[in-house]
Amino acid sequence: MGMVRQRKILLSAALLLMLVLFTGGQAFAQVTGRDVANEALKYEGSRVVMESAQSVQYIYRKLGIQLPGTLDALSRQGTLVRKGETLQPGDIVFFGTSSSRLMAAGIFVGNNRFIISHTPYNTIRVMSLSSTEASRYYLGARRIIPAGVSSIRERVIREGLKYVGTPYEYNSNRSSTATMDCSDFVRRTYYDATGKWLPGNSRTQAAYVRQYGKVTTNWRNLKRGDLMFFRSSTGTINHVAIYMGDGRILHATRSRGVHVGSMTSYWINCFYFGGNILD
Repeated sequence: MGMVRQRKILLSAALLLMLVLFTGGQAFAQVTGRDVANEALKYEGSRVVMESAQSVQYIYRKLGIQLPGTLDALSRQGTLVRKGETLQPGDIVFFGTSSSRLMAAGIFVGNNRFIISHTPYNTIRVMSLSSTEASRYYLGARRIIPAGVSSIRERVIREGLKYVGTPYEYNSNRSSTATMDCSDFVRRTYYDATGKWLPGNSRTQAAYVRQYGKVTTNWRNLKRGDLMFFRSSTGTINHVAIYMGDGRILHATRSRGVHVGSMTSYWINCFYFGGNILD
């Protein structure tokens, strides 16, 4: 009887833990609002094939979070972010003439912009909340993912940003952070964020990602924290960087040391493949 009672207690504790970690089947530990925004931005310029609420539902479902597909039901999810309050990426923004007369919903992507799938526009658009139409009908937002929720991806970015300004040195001392080359920077950042060491140079890191990760040759498919590999004119991998989303990269170069750059035409032409070893 004592053993049976103990098992029931353990089962109850496990169920309680699941309720803490999941809300309506939604696991927030591995998804951030930025992940939602980045997923939504992949569809910018695509033809509208579903109305705004269904589009929001689709984006969140891609990341494992189940939401209703109607404006009315969607407007009751999460927590309220009133008009005038600070938004965070991933928040669902609502438009209409009143809370009972909703017209459309979009996903806030940062920098006062949102992305929306709305039939009259024909294509999925990124718009400013300050635009005439948006500001006229904007009512407020709902926050599905609580502010401050972090993930392993955000830890990678946060740890990497600590080294911005570190001078570049080719074949830098792996036991010191005084100077860094590109692979040393990536190796140290991933260790700081995950507690695990990557191989020592960009070529062996690329081989590791190919063996153990999920790779893509389209850099636009990458998520924040994924690794990016670049090659020389001879086809040899000679550089590695961390993708930050929105076309930005975090890396160490000869001319600027560790810094936040962007996917200019030079880097686009040199890009070889990228990979995810975080989840």
